[in-house]
Amino acid sequence: MNILTKLTLRFSAIVASILTLFSIAIFVFSASFRSGEFYDRLESRAMTTARLLLTVQEVDKALLRIIDQNSIPALPEEQVLIFDKNNELDYSSVESTKKSYPPELLERVRREGKILFKIGDIEQVGLMYRDAEGEFVVMASAYDRFGRRKLKNLRMILLIGWLVGIGITVPAGLVFAKQGLAPLAKMNNQVANINAGNLDRRLDEGNRTDEIARLAMNFNQMLLRLETAFEMQQSFVANASHELRTPLAVMRSQLQVTLSKERTAGEYRATLQSLLDDTDAFARLTTGLLQLAQSNVENQRFRFKPCRVDEALFTAQEELAKLHPNYHFQMDYAALPDDEEALTIPGNEQMLSIAFLNFMDNACKFSPEHTVQISLISSQGRLEIHFSDNGIGIPLDEQEKIYNAFHRAANVQGVAKGHGIGLSLCQKIVHLHGGEIQLKSAPGKGSVFIVRLPLQSPN
Repeated sequence: MNILTKLTLRFSAIVASILTLFSIAIFVFSASFRSGEFYDRLESRAMTTARLLLTVQEVDKALLRIIDQNSIPALPEEQVLIFDKNNELDYSSVESTKKSYPPELLERVRREGKILFKIGDIEQVGLMYRDAEGEFVVMASAYDRFGRRKLKNLRMILLIGWLVGIGITVPAGLVFAKQGLAPLAKMNNQVANINAGNLDRRLDEGNRTDEIARLAMNFNQMLLRLETAFEMQQSFVANASHELRTPLAVMRSQLQVTLSKERTAGEYRATLQSLLDDTDAFARLTTGLLQLAQSNVENQRFRFKPCRVDEALFTAQEELAKLHPNYHFQMDYAALPDDEEALTIPGNEQMLSIAFLNFMDNACKFSPEHTVQISLISSQGRLEIHFSDNGIGIPLDEQEKIYNAFHRAANVQGVAKGHGIGLSLCQKIVHLHGGEIQLKSAPGKGSVFIVRLPLQSPN
């Protein structure tokens, strides 16, 4: 069953329920009003008859019976019976009546003063009447022909109204459902035309305020993320293919040249050493590519947990010192916060260590003294990690490009080997943690990378 049918049926069911409850309430209140009004009329007839018979001396039983039988407001099948204290019938408005009441019922009337009851369709009232001659029980009964006829007509009107209402509700519900689902149908048609070749298309966001508009906005955001991921994947595959092919080609050419003729042991050793260096560079490139690929999807793979930023720094320092014993690290311990909580953020310590290692590696790699100054500052709900060096610096026109994968500034091409992956990886990891990177650099004056990380989870 589609949504259109479900909405139509549910709308019709709700309206039908409302009409049903409304009709039942009207009928029940009308029936209750009819019954109460009729009992009042019976009580009035009973009291009038009792007063005329027992209080007015000029009216005897025969005259009163004539009055009762010829009264204009006489009720259908009306009977008024008066019983004395011995439960003997003292008066009947119908001359040949054989109607009687059990003594228990008459005693109940004497006890309670007034009772209302019904036998079949005949409604009856029992009253206790007292005067100078003693206590009498007056029983009045009649059939409410006109009231019941009105109820019957009302029931028929309500039933016809209910059927007409349902007949109008079903098509009205169908129109209502179609109008309500029209934006979704339009959105569905737009989504059906989006594929891998046109991820730049966007859905119509309408008024940007209602629920369907917000759904379209969220879907457009998802399309933007998919488009970005798709472009990154294409760029990554193209760049990775190029970067991997280059060292392999270099290694192959060295082997071909070496094998082209007999070499001395020293020449073979030099070739093997060169191949070993190329292999190390190739391994670093492969590791960087894997880390870069991992950072692109890491947001979907791991959950943040509390981690110490200073411990991530120390871990990165130890790993980099093992790879490059000639690197020097100057940590500014004076700026460290006293409170350990100020050093703890929600994140992934391993990924942070990778980012810190790359910042320190770049600082040492392009500095004559191979030295990096590190300071850790906590302020205004976030942590700042400063990586400073006295290296060659970065030209102003290159500073916006250094975070692009495989891009290297022109002034570092002959200074140190690299693949242009490190800073791209650092940016992804920092952004993943809800942070930002600020660069202060000038050619010949060194660089300062400032990493700001929030103390609260970015998720």
